[in-house]
Amino acid sequence: MIRKVCMVVLVVTVFITTKSSYADIPTLSIYTIQYTDNPDGSSYYDQQVLNCKGGIVIHKYLGSRHKLLLYDPNNWDAWGGIGVKGDYDTNPTPFNDVQLGDWIYLDNVFVDESGKARGNTELIFKDISSYSTLSTGNSLPKPLVVEVNDIAVVYDQDLITCLVTDHRAEKYEAMYIKVRNVTVGDYNDAGSHRDNYSLEDNNDPNIYCWASDYMNINNPDDTTPHPIVQPGLNLCGVAGILEQYTKLSDWDYYQLLTISTGSFAKTDIDGDCDFDFCDFGVFAQHWRTNEQCTAPDWCGGTDLTQNGTVNIFDLKEFSERWLEGK
Repeated sequence: MIRKVCMVVLVVTVFITTKSSYADIPTLSIYTIQYTDNPDGSSYYDQQVLNCKGGIVIHKYLGSRHKLLLYDPNNWDAWGGIGVKGDYDTNPTPFNDVQLGDWIYLDNVFVDESGKARGNTELIFKDISSYSTLSTGNSLPKPLVVEVNDIAVVYDQDLITCLVTDHRAEKYEAMYIKVRNVTVGDYNDAGSHRDNYSLEDNNDPNIYCWASDYMNINNPDDTTPHPIVQPGLNLCGVAGILEQYTKLSDWDYYQLLTISTGSFAKTDIDGDCDFDFCDFGVFAQHWRTNEQCTAPDWCGGTDLTQNGTVNIFDLKEFSERWLEGK
């Protein structure tokens, strides 16, 4: 009888201890998890288990290991994004039912930055983790416009290393951002995986950032840049998710990860990088004139779809890019 009583006490004790440990897990916002004053940009919560209030799913990458990018509109200008990944060993593909525009809340996720996250503050979704969809159909954000210099890198081609001088770009980590008025420089020969290319500031080509297209859903080969990317290509803007990459003592840099073909904004019609009434005036002169448009002029740039004539398809493209760059 005494033995049975001891067993009951043991079970009750274990149950209480387990419940207590879960009750101690903090519930934090993306901002709180991401914000840091540490010189290396590391999170205060690295290697801890917590609950996250979550955010809007703005990108979904379904590789062998699922990845989501969450955005909190309450912190739209800094510290407002975070990545969530399925755990390599216990739960690699948990997000099949998650949709863009869902706001999800996360329970019992593991914060990793110093491990496989390569410098990014990421939430690892393990077998003890779960998520709840709080709302659906939320609007996806427009990219936050930043200067190239805000996320610039310095690449040593002789030593084949890249070490940022500071981590001022950390506040944009995992956020959807955009750089404007850039030209593609070094191509497919930079970065730890040789899949990076540089985006040079048109005002000062000595200032440049790195980009990569491995997470671009329209890129047919995730080991190389998107087919649209060519050396010397001038772009009014490039948008993407900012990722940090660190490895050993050779690499510590930020790279802009494009998410689709729409991440690349080509030049507008009159060349000032914004689609406005000046561009529309030129467009109207070529509208349905049966003029044959050919490279490289493409009817003064008004054949936006480059299908040989200025028609309804070009008007649709024009309307989608209206006031882009403003």
